[in-house]
Amino acid sequence: MLLRHTRLFGVLAAVAFAASAYLVPSTASAVEYSGKKITILVPFKEGGGADTIARLFQPYLKKYLPGNPTVIVRNKPGGGSVKGANDFERRAKKDGTTVMVISTSTLVAYVIGGKKIKYDVLKWRPVFSTPQDTVFYVRPETGVKGKDIVADIKALRKFKGLIFGAKNPTSAELRALITFEMLGIEVKTVFGLSSGKQRKALRRGEIHINYDSASAYNKKVKDYVKKGEAVPLMTLGYPLPDGTIVKSSEYPDMPTVLEAYQKLYGKMPSGPSFEAWKNFANMGVSASKGMVLPRGTPDDVRDAWIKTVKNIYQDKDFKNRALKILGNYPPQFGDDAAKVYKNATDMKPKVKEWLKAWISNKFNVTL
Repeated sequence: MLLRHTRLFGVLAAVAFAASAYLVPSTASAVEYSGKKITILVPFKEGGGADTIARLFQPYLKKYLPGNPTVIVRNKPGGGSVKGANDFERRAKKDGTTVMVISTSTLVAYVIGGKKIKYDVLKWRPVFSTPQDTVFYVRPETGVKGKDIVADIKALRKFKGLIFGAKNPTSAELRALITFEMLGIEVKTVFGLSSGKQRKALRRGEIHINYDSASAYNKKVKDYVKKGEAVPLMTLGYPLPDGTIVKSSEYPDMPTVLEAYQKLYGKMPSGPSFEAWKNFANMGVSASKGMVLPRGTPDDVRDAWIKTVKNIYQDKDFKNRALKILGNYPPQFGDDAAKVYKNATDMKPKVKEWLKAWISNKFNVTL
């Protein structure tokens, strides 16, 4: 694993968007949806991040899919996306008339496993994934100044009663909790808090440290920072499909977790906790949001969808709207998106054993 520091968007966005010019197999032209209904399945309730992605793409899919079909969004929440993902696994047709928005929670549930998980992420056929960096921020009374990451982490280590909020011990917040473990930051975790409740709790001083996706941070937290109610700390960084973790251009002055670790300890992290962290960093950043077709979808159908989404990313109106929601992060298409999902969910047995033991010891929860 190599940590590179670079201004990503100027280079990677050009590469990603230039990909729209790549030719897809000629069989893609045979795929046609005139008079048909396309369903975007969202395994979450209305109004969340996955739902926002679905409704962002909805009108453009109608415009660019062959035949200009009707496109609807169907929300099927439950079990942190498990109910909808299971439904997609069982019922989605292989003709491209149903696509599902995939999110970090879907991937976390798959990795954690259990009897309720009836889907296999690695058998789905990715259309694209769009990353979102993760930003950590804290209350000012913790002593964090946002100028020296080593001094800031030492301040957090000294702060008595540092509180973090999460949905449950096996939710997407594991990417934050494992980060704290790696950096030696002791936190008391209060469960039962959604992302919105976490932000409100931090603003009231009921919790002291939190994180958000880049879009949520930019939209909902930067005002807290301007008012002195929160101090930015660090980001997870941006894992590329080849496994390299780089600094995103969105936050060039904010250190990444790996930078923080290297400055604290003078070396790169290693061992099962770091391997688990890499899986969760991929889940929470590179695979933050995307769309997948069901297992068994023919290549020509998948290629038609990929070509459609590449065309959407070239639409000027879409670019303007997407910038506010998705930020300056280039998408990954097809096989590259599949690599992202594999990096996120293909956890080695010894790492999964470490994760199970760690969750059991930390939160008294048996997986």
